[in-house]
This record gives sequence, structure tokens and C-alpha cells, in this order.
Amino acid sequence: VAWLADSATAQPFSTTEAREDLQFLKHKLDLLHPGLGFYTPKSRVEFLYDSLHNHLNGPVNYLDFYHHLSPLVTSLKDGHTNLNHRRGYINHDTRYVPFFLRKADDARYYVSHNISTDTSLRRGTQLLTINGRGIADLHRDLMNADRSGSDGDNLTGRQQWSLHQFADYYASWFGSADSATISYRLATDTLTRQTRVACPRLDQFRARLHQRYGPELDRRPNLALRIADTVTRTALLRVSTFMSPRKYDPFQWAFNRRLKRAFRQLKQQGIENLIVDLQNNGGGVVVNSARLLQYWLPNRFRVMEREHLKRAARAELITRWNPFSALNFNLNYKPDGHGGYANRTHRQWFRPRHRLAFRGNLYFLMNGASFSATTTVLAKTLDAGIGTFVGEATGGAYWGDFAGHFKTITLPNSRIQVRIPLKKLTHAVAEQHANGFTVEPDYAVSRTHSDILRGRDALLDHTLHLIRWGVVAQRHWPSSVVSAR
Repeated sequence: VAWLADSATAQPFSTTEAREDLQFLKHKLDLLHPGLGFYTPKSRVEFLYDSLHNHLNGPVNYLDFYHHLSPLVTSLKDGHTNLNHRRGYINHDTRYVPFFLRKADDARYYVSHNISTDTSLRRGTQLLTINGRGIADLHRDLMNADRSGSDGDNLTGRQQWSLHQFADYYASWFGSADSATISYRLATDTLTRQTRVACPRLDQFRARLHQRYGPELDRRPNLALRIADTVTRTALLRVSTFMSPRKYDPFQWAFNRRLKRAFRQLKQQGIENLIVDLQNNGGGVVVNSARLLQYWLPNRFRVMEREHLKRAARAELITRWNPFSALNFNLNYKPDGHGGYANRTHRQWFRPRHRLAFRGNLYFLMNGASFSATTTVLAKTLDAGIGTFVGEATGGAYWGDFAGHFKTITLPNSRIQVRIPLKKLTHAVAEQHANGFTVEPDYAVSRTHSDILRGRDALLDHTLHLIRWGVVAQRHWPSSVVSAR
């Protein structure tokens, strides 16, 4: 195997350099991260740091050092805190394992899209090993190495992201390779086979993906609306992100216009059941999540109850190029009495859009990759006693998250980067309305081997059956509690 990652040829870091980087990272986490000690006791983080520091007692190469840092970052159990390679480590020469994988039937892993040159590895092929290691073990390693998109001890986000982006996760953790040896079973028999597959570069990967699977790739634009069932007057609204489609759109007006257009169409077409597809929506701008909620929440509402920042975060939010940033910070935040800052007043109130409001039955498709601002939408909707949730638990927590603004730090010697959130955002929701640590489904749906073979959206099919049978989740919260937020 010819390893292309630069860790194979780069000069190893000395003990002093590696320890300097680890100390720098710990110092920045202590200064900036508002969730240090929230999910994992500070004493446990300190013990882990000391252990990692003491085990750096000799030269270490780049990729091994990247692995060495991972436990400290993941110990925070925060889906918005990310460990990333230095610039240029993943580049146009990086090669990727040529498969998209999906897990089904509880513990088996199947090829959903084959990007290799071996066309016998059709959809539904069970993948058993890569380079002698079982897929379940590999998946567990990738889940533990990167908690992006998954808060606390929740597993759904880690499971979803590490499978949906398996090739990226694999290359990031194990490095790039020209080829890989796999063992597998075809969908047509039970014989275990073995072969060696070439690992393509990104341009080859994308070209082959579109050549083979182009017609079935999801090209629906964000906020696309279509009729899903004319008999039950059901429409499907795809919300893939809470970011504007325009690169420069500070007020997110393009998102707002598309959203308004979709709900005007719902009104004009007399839709009675609306399915909101939030699968794999990793979030975006919080104000856009509030704009979506305006179309079905019946009373005026706040999205966030509180914001907290550490003292050092103030310097990150006040910039020299913006002369009004200091004034804006002082108008919005005050000392919290514990060395940090809290928002001065309640956050912005939003009013329902009564004229275009949807008052029919709402159904939400969600999975572990429904995170951040997406979890915010689902938490507020659950809190209001509205909607039927189908799929699996979200990646984010019902109470809120650590997000809002971010600082990406670069370690001085290795140049490895870590993204650190600066705010603790607490949702304006009632604790007694939670149905779990995350937002849990009313109807849990898991993928089967048959779903993979047919390329079928199991969540959508199940939801359409619920609608045809007139099934809705029943929630009854006191209206006074709901309207108070």
C-alpha cells in the first residue's frame, strides 16, 4: 500500500513540540469553551490531559499526534467542537475508500453506492472487512474519534455522520491509500469473497458517483416543495439546511423568500398534511430556524432562553475592523457574576405568520444527523405540543447546545486546527416537555436490507402510511406554559 498522507515523510515532532501543542489546546479550551465540565467533570478532563501529556515522551509523527489529541477533544462530548487536520493534509491527491455504506438489520453494513471499478459489488453487498478489520470495529473507531454532530452520550449523530461520510472519516483517521483489501458477501448468496479495490481521488470519486447514480441523487433545492400524496392532500417540504443559498447574505433574505414562497404554495393548494424532511440537516443560522417555526407555532415565541460566554470570549467577538462591535457587545451582554457574560435581556421575540400559517397535521422526518438549528426547531415544536416525529433521535440535545459563534485555533507546531464554540445557548423550552435527552421520535423507523436494495426512504414511506391511517401523536401541554415562552 502506498500511503500518500504527508505523515509518512514529514519530520516527527519532538516531545517538546508535541507537549507545547497539547498545552496550547488545553489552555484555549479552558479560556473559551463554555461547556468545559458540562458533560464530563472537569476533574476527569484534567486527569485525561495529564495522562496524554505524560505519554508524550518521545518523537511522534503527524497522524499519531492527531490521534493522540482526539481523546481530549472528544472528552467534552460536544458536537460543535471539532478536531481538524492542518491545511493541505486532505488535498486533491487524497484517496478514498470507494463506498457509501448504510447499516441495516441491526448490525450489518451494506454498500449503498459502489464507486469502485469492480461493478460486481452491487447495491446491497454486505461489506465484512477492510484491510482485515471488521466494519463494525472500524465504525466504532470512527464514532469514538469524532463526536461532530452528536451531543452528550447520544450515539445517533455519531453513527449517522460517520456512515454518511464514511470515506471522508476513514481517510481522515487512517490516512490515504492507493487500494484496500475487502471481504464481502453479494446480495445473491452467502459466500464470503475477498478482493482488492483501488481507492480513487476525489475528482474520480465524484465523477463515478454521478455517472452511476446521477438520476437518483437528491438534487432537490433547499425548501423544495412537492405533492407526496394527492388523495390525502399531503406535501413534502425538504429543509436540508438553515443557511441561505447565497454566499453573501448577512440578513438571510434569500432563505426567507424561499420559505415564504413554499408556505404560500401550501396555502394555495389546500394541503392538509405537511411532511417536513429534516433528515441530515446539520443546522445553520438560528434566525432561519425561527423563521420556519413562525409558520406553525400559534403564539409569539423566543428561540433561546439564555446565552452565556466565558470572559475571554469577549475579545473574540469584538473586532478591530468593526468599530461598533464593542458597543454592540455591551448592549447585549452583561457580567454574569461568575467571571463570564450573559445576555442582558430575553432574546428576540418572533410572531406567528398568521396569514400563511399551516394549521394542518405536521409530520417531521428526522435522524441522528438532524443537529444544531434543526434540533432547535424540533425541540421548540415538541415543547409546543405540535407534530408527529418519525425516524430516530436527533444528534443534538433538547435543552440547547454550545454554538452561536466559533473560534478556530491552530496549534503552533503541528498546525492541527480545532473549532471551539463560544456560547452556551439554552433553548426556551420547558424541561417537563422533553421526551428524552435529545428529541426522540414518536415512531422509530430503522432501515432494512430491502430499503437499501430498492433505494427507498423508509421514513417517508412509514409517514405516508401513518397519514393514510389518520395517525397523529397526541400531546397536551397547558396552554399557559406554552405561551409563556
